[in-house]
Amino acid sequence: MRLREPRATALIFASGKMCVTGTKSTHNSSLAAMRFAYIIGRVGFKCQQFLAFKVQNVVGTADVGFPIRLEGLVYAHSMFASYEPELFPGLIYRLVDPRVVFLIFVSGKVVITGAKTEADLSRYVLVLLHFYCCIFLFFARCLIFFNRVIFISE
Repeated sequence: MRLREPRATALIFASGKMCVTGTKSTHNSSLAAMRFAYIIGRVGFKCQQFLAFKVQNVVGTADVGFPIRLEGLVYAHSMFASYEPELFPGLIYRLVDPRVVFLIFVSGKVVITGAKTEADLSRYVLVLLHFYCCIFLFFARCLIFFNRVIFISE
């Protein structure tokens, strides 16, 4: 089921549990869950009280602004990073503390997942800023030559 305002999608299970995705904030998730419960009640299903709303995962994105050599990054940080381009195009970087996962792509885009609250996500972005210096060492230097991109390795 989908809502236009707040923009959200819900998976509704026969057990009565509901999973709300696609919102931009915790407040919008709660509001969407209440609206989904209201709609289900109007259709004719018995709805109990709105119980046990809990945020399971918060996801954020970032762009470092330059391409990244993932092979060099996984070589230098093999304890935390894994990169299998045949299986997934991004490097998976798992931090121990805070327990968060960065999905780093060649284009310079970073997906941050594993946060439980928006405040945690903000803290993880600060970790990403410290991590930015490490990523910059693997800046994929390239020349644009007649609409062709040529990567220069060091």
